[in-house]
Amino acid sequence: MNYQIRKANLEDSACLSSLCKSIYVEHYLHLWLEGGKDWYLEKSYAEQVILSEIAYPNSDYFLLLVDTKPVGYLKVNYDYSEKKSALEVERIYFHQSHKGLGLGRKLIEFAFELAQQRGKESVILKAMDSSKDAIGFYHKIGFQQIGTLVLEDFELMKPAFRGMVILEYCL
Repeated sequence: MNYQIRKANLEDSACLSSLCKSIYVEHYLHLWLEGGKDWYLEKSYAEQVILSEIAYPNSDYFLLLVDTKPVGYLKVNYDYSEKKSALEVERIYFHQSHKGLGLGRKLIEFAFELAQQRGKESVILKAMDSSKDAIGFYHKIGFQQIGTLVLEDFELMKPAFRGMVILEYCL
C-alpha cells in the first residue's frame, strides 16, 4: 500500500470539505438528534469553514492519500490554548474501508513529528468517551488520560454522547 501525508492548501478546500463530511457520516450519525447532523456538518465542514481553517496560521490540515486517493485527514493546532507546550490533534479521521491498515498510527506518528519539529513537549487530543476503540488505541500507543469535558453547546447531540476525554502523549 502506497500512502502519503501532505499538507492541504487552499485549492484543497472543496475536496477536503467533501472528505470530512463523508468520513463524519460514516462514523457519527448515531450521535445526533433530528437536525443535528446537518447543523454540525455545516458548522464544522462547510467549504468556507475549511478554507478559513486552512488559511489560519496556527493550524494545518494534512490529507492522507492511499494510492493518490484521499482517504483521511489530520488537523493540528500548533498552540493548544490550555497548554502552550503542547500540539493539539483536533481531528484525525479516515474512511472505515481503511481501518486496520495502520493508518491511524501513521497519522499520530506524523503528529508526533510535527510536535517535535516545533519544540513541543506533548501532543494532546480529545476523544468521545463512547469511542472505546479509539481510546484503547490511544492508550496502547502511550497516551494518558488527563481530563474530561462535556460538550455543553451541542444541544442537538444526544446527551449520552456529549462526554469527552482529554488525552496526552509526552514526547
